[in-house]
Amino acid sequence: MPGARLLGKTALKDESPLKAQIPLKGKSALKGESPAFMTESQLLILFLAIVQMESSGDLNARNGSAVGPAQIQPAVVKDIQSWGHKVSLKDRSSLDGSFRLFKIYTDRWVARHKLPDTPQTRANIWRHGPNSQYALKGQSSKYALKVESMVNDPSLGWAHPNSRKWLADRGKRDLRR
Repeated sequence: MPGARLLGKTALKDESPLKAQIPLKGKSALKGESPAFMTESQLLILFLAIVQMESSGDLNARNGSAVGPAQIQPAVVKDIQSWGHKVSLKDRSSLDGSFRLFKIYTDRWVARHKLPDTPQTRANIWRHGPNSQYALKGQSSKYALKVESMVNDPSLGWAHPNSRKWLADRGKRDLRR
């Protein structure tokens, strides 16, 4: 792929590394407008940035009832189960399971609220909740801005080595259930 850099087996275009197609500026997408969704490559990089912020890549991280690399609360798993997905609390302790939970949860709320699908929007949903002012009104939070700056750093030098290996291995197997 010309003009691309490889991250393990995942190729990303250099023209717009992970920039959002719709800038997040204080308003959500117009009612009835269908949001453009992020690609799987973009979601993987965004997820690794969130993992770095939440646990520094520690698979065994715990903070109260939040567990795993993405610090997922039991309520998130319960919500996802109520939507008909077969997930368990054990999924929070692996990168594969945490990514799946992150993707299902943020996909649902971006689509339901018809929000622009940007790294900031998803980071705000993850950190502050889907009904927070940050998510619904498109307001930037310090957390979302930090995540977005990590996403826009093409070197991935900020990512834990195990996270970079996991990203490279994603090209070798399909984790969808």
